[in-house]
Amino acid sequence: MTPSVYKRILAVLLPLALLAALGAAVALHLAEVPGPDNYAGRTVLINEVCPKNLTGIEDADGNTGDWVELINVSGEDLVLDGWGLSDDPDRPFRWTFPEGSTIGGGANNILVIFADGQDYFDGTNLHAKFSLARTGETLVLTAPDGTTVDTLEYPSMEYDLTYGRLAGSADRVGVLTGPTPGAANSRDFLEESITPADWGAVNFSAPAGFYEEDFQLTLSSDDPDAVILYTLDGSVPDTDSPVYTGPLSIESRAGEKNQYVSLPTVLYDGWLLGYAFAYAPDPVDKATTVTARLWKDGVLGEEISVQTYWVGVDAGSLPVVSLTCEADDLFGPEGIYVAGQTYYTMRKYGSENPQGNFNGNEKVDGRLQILAPDGSEAWQAQTTVRVSGGWSRQGVKQKNLHLKLQDDATSGILDAAPGGDALDTLVLRGMGNGTVYPALHQDAFLSNYLYDLDIGCQYNVPVTLFLQDEYWGVYTIRESKNTDFYERHYGIQEKDLICPGTTDDETAQPEKSAFGLGVDALDATTPEGKAWVEANVDVEEYIRYTIAQMYTYNADGMYNGGNNSVLWKSSTIDEDNPYADGRWRFLLNDLDATMIDYQVDPFAYLLENDFSFANCENSPWYSVIDNLFQKLWQDPDFRQRFAEEFRAEMATTYAPENIGPAFTAWADLLRPETQRDLDRLKVDTTPLAPLVRLFDGSGVTGWEMSMEEWEEQVDTMNEYLANRADVMLRYLDQYLQEAEGA
Repeated sequence: MTPSVYKRILAVLLPLALLAALGAAVALHLAEVPGPDNYAGRTVLINEVCPKNLTGIEDADGNTGDWVELINVSGEDLVLDGWGLSDDPDRPFRWTFPEGSTIGGGANNILVIFADGQDYFDGTNLHAKFSLARTGETLVLTAPDGTTVDTLEYPSMEYDLTYGRLAGSADRVGVLTGPTPGAANSRDFLEESITPADWGAVNFSAPAGFYEEDFQLTLSSDDPDAVILYTLDGSVPDTDSPVYTGPLSIESRAGEKNQYVSLPTVLYDGWLLGYAFAYAPDPVDKATTVTARLWKDGVLGEEISVQTYWVGVDAGSLPVVSLTCEADDLFGPEGIYVAGQTYYTMRKYGSENPQGNFNGNEKVDGRLQILAPDGSEAWQAQTTVRVSGGWSRQGVKQKNLHLKLQDDATSGILDAAPGGDALDTLVLRGMGNGTVYPALHQDAFLSNYLYDLDIGCQYNVPVTLFLQDEYWGVYTIRESKNTDFYERHYGIQEKDLICPGTTDDETAQPEKSAFGLGVDALDATTPEGKAWVEANVDVEEYIRYTIAQMYTYNADGMYNGGNNSVLWKSSTIDEDNPYADGRWRFLLNDLDATMIDYQVDPFAYLLENDFSFANCENSPWYSVIDNLFQKLWQDPDFRQRFAEEFRAEMATTYAPENIGPAFTAWADLLRPETQRDLDRLKVDTTPLAPLVRLFDGSGVTGWEMSMEEWEEQVDTMNEYLANRADVMLRYLDQYLQEAEGA
C-alpha cells in the first residue's frame, strides 16, 4: 500500500480510532510510561526545550524568553561549574555554567535555563548567552573535560509548544502535549519523532548538470519493497510528498516567472520604498532540483538524494553552486532571507529600527551542490545555512550566506588555502555593499592577491549561485573567519584564542580594553615604550597590514575609525609556534569600499585625528589600530622601519607591473558571467513609486548597469593600480619630511 493511499485511509479511520482508544489509553497510560531503568548509565539530559516561548513562563524580570530544561537522572547532586551548553556542536562551550551552579539529584532534579542571549543570573534562573533558533537546531551539553554528556536535536516549532523526552525515557523524543518547565515531562506526544531508517539511497538515471533538451528522469531503488518519495521544490520529502510512479519530465524553465529572486529582500530608510521597486524584473535562469528518499514499513529513509538539472541554460565559465532549502525557511514569514515577521511586527508597534529576519542568526537546513561547468565534477552535502555580514544583511540583494556542512562532509573547493582541501565551513559572499564597484568583487580580488602577505586574508573562488533553483548571481566561496581559521592559519586552538567578535566577550573585551589603554598611554619614543610595543604587537605584521589599508584606502575599515578592524592574539606562549607569543595581530577584513581615488592621501586621516581613548571610548568606531599608528609615527626608529617596508612593497607587491596584470586576469575571469549578473541585479520601479513622492516628498529611480559601464569600472581600477604606488611614495616622503622637520 502506498503512502498516499495509506494516508487517505487514515484520514477517515484515525479520528474514529483515536476516540475509541482514548479511554483505554487513559487507563493503561501509567503502565506504559518507561521506568527509571530507561535512564541507565545517564547523568544529565537535555529534557525539554521551548524555542518560541510567547505566553509561557516568565523570568524574574517578567520576560518570556525561550528556555531549555535539564534533568539530573544520576540520583546525586551535581556541581555544574564549567559545564558547557551550546546550540552549536562545534562550539560546545559557547556558554558555560557560572561558578556555584548546581542541579539536585532528588526531588529538585530539574533546572530551567532561559536561552535568550542575556548571560546572567536573575536571582531565580540562569540566562544563557545564546538564543534558540526558531527553525530548529542541535543543543549539546558538555562536561568540563570536553566529554559530550547529552545532545538534543529539535525541529522547527510552533509558539508555546515544547520538544523533549517522554517522561521517564532517554530515547523517545518529540513534540510534547504541553510545556512542563520545572516539572516532569508529559507522558504523551503530540507528534513523536521517529528515527529514520537506513533504507539506502535513491538512484537517478541522469547526473546533475546542464542539458540542451528536455528529458525523462527515472528514479529507482535497490530495495523492491521501498517506496520512493520526491519533491521538485527543494524541500525534503516526507509522507505528504508525491509518490514516484514513473519517469519525471525535466524541462526547460525558460521565461518562467521569478518566484524568489524578485522578492523585496532589502530595507531602505523609509518603509514605503519597499513598495516602490521591482527587483530582477526579467525572468532569470532556472533549474529543477529533484530531492528523493525512501519510505518503507511506515518509516522514512535517512538518506536524502539530491540532483539539480539545468535545461537550455548556459553553464557559464565558473563553478556552479546550487543551494536548496525549505522555501519558507528562506522566504516565508519567518524566513531568514527576508524582512518578514520581525520587520512588520516592529513596524506595527511603531519602531523605526530597520530590523528584519535577516538580522538574526537563525540557521536552516539546506542541500549544497557544487558542479564544474563542463560537468566533469559534481559534489554535494547537507548543510546548515544562515545569513551573515553587517550592513549588507539589510541593504543588499545578494546576501552573504554562512554554510556549515553536516555529517562530517568537507569541501575541497578552497584547496589553495591552508587546510582548504577539507573544509566543513564555507561562506557564500555576494558583491558586498556594492557602493563602489558593483559586480567587480574587489574585496575578493584583493584578498586573493594579498593572501601570501600573512595579514589575515580569506581565500576566494568565484562561482555562480542558484538559490532555490533561481539564478542568484556571481558570488565567491571563501573561508569563514571562524575559530577554525586561526587554527589552520596560525596553529592557535579555540581555547587559546583571544579575538573580539569571535571569542566570548567576557574574555576578549577586557583584553582589548587593556590593550587600548596601553596604546593610549604609549610614548613610543622611550625605551620603555619601545619595549612595550615589541612585547604586545607583531610590528612587522602590523606594518604590512597598515600599508595594505593605506594603498587600498579602505574607507570602511581603517579610514572609518577602524570599523571592520579585526585583532587577535594567543593567550598562551608556545616557543615552537611563532604566532603563539601573546602579541596582538591584525587581519584585513571587508575591502568592498576600496580603490576609489588613487590620489587620496592615506596619511592625513591617521595623523590628523584624535583617536585617544578619552575621545573615542563611547564611539562604536573607536580604533586602537589607528591610535597605535599615530603613536608609533612619533618614533623615528619606527618611521625608518615603516618607510623601508613601504618602499619595498611599492616596488614589488603594489608595483603596477605586478598588481595590474593580476587584476586584468581577475576581470577576465568575471567578464563572461557579468552580463547575466547585472541583469539579475536590475531594479525597476513599480506603479506605486509615485506614492512615495506623495507621502514623503522623495523620488525613486530604478538601477541598471550595462556592460559598457562595467568596463568603465574596470578602466577606473586599472588607472588606480597604474598610479597608486607612485602617489603613495610621494605622500610617504611628504610626511617623513614633516615629521623630521618637527
